[in-house]
Amino acid sequence: MSLRLDIQRILREGLINFWRNKLVSFSTIMVMTMAMVVMSSLLFMNAVLDFSLVQLQDRVDVNIYFFPDVPETEILTLQSKLQLVPEIRDVQYISREQAFLDFQERHRNDDLITRSLEELGDNPLGASLNIRAFESTQYEAVIAAIESEPVVTNSDFVERINYYDNKTIIERLNQFTGVVRLIGYAVVVFFSVVALLVILSTMRIAIFAAKKEIRIKRLVGAEHRYVRGPFLVMGGMYGLVSAILTMLVLYPMTRWIGNYTSSFFGGMDIASYYAGNILPIFIILVTVGMLIGIISSRIATKKYLKI
Repeated sequence: MSLRLDIQRILREGLINFWRNKLVSFSTIMVMTMAMVVMSSLLFMNAVLDFSLVQLQDRVDVNIYFFPDVPETEILTLQSKLQLVPEIRDVQYISREQAFLDFQERHRNDDLITRSLEELGDNPLGASLNIRAFESTQYEAVIAAIESEPVVTNSDFVERINYYDNKTIIERLNQFTGVVRLIGYAVVVFFSVVALLVILSTMRIAIFAAKKEIRIKRLVGAEHRYVRGPFLVMGGMYGLVSAILTMLVLYPMTRWIGNYTSSFFGGMDIASYYAGNILPIFIILVTVGMLIGIISSRIATKKYLKI
């Protein structure tokens, strides 16, 4: 019972102090909201980046081109073996006939190629295997597995493998991914520190304004938690209110930006992503906001109250 009453008193006093210092609370919440909007934007940017990378990775593949006279059974046997490699997501077999039809479709407006094919009177293309990995970083392992197969190393069977044509693109994709994620993490840390410093300054003002009350509490022998507790509640309130305001700001912002992301990022609608993940996003914002508020309040009380 006593513990419950203590918690109620601390919460009540913290809420009273939060409401009493309206201007200070308003300024702190606005700065925290702006910081959390930026951090939330990075969450969305990360989601867009992941979506875009998946689109790019789907376009990056390895193709094994066989000579026209290679038996189909040899190619299908190789396909079955490659499908067992853990890094390989799928292996698609493209027959000679399908390759010829695809080639004709791609060059249907090129009269020179069309006439050349008519003069040949036969299908000059061989079958091929289209191989895709789960991650772009796995293509080194994939190509090692491919080149370990005797059929692939047989120069009478395989005309060429296009991995080395795409190697530079794959390496740049991996580098780009790492750099963008590193920048995103750095920005999140930066704005977290900014929010923490703002609340530290706010706590200094609140502690100074309540100096007389704090002195009285000490004189009557109040425990540390009675002095520190209300300020921790204030910090938590800053984070909670900022998270709620951030969610309200994000709704129209994602609706507006969604029109552009759906056009420029392969069809991803950021507004739909926000609507579909609204609860996890809210939980993350509330958790981060309250943690920043409580931690900074604790640092301020420890430093300036000397308790």
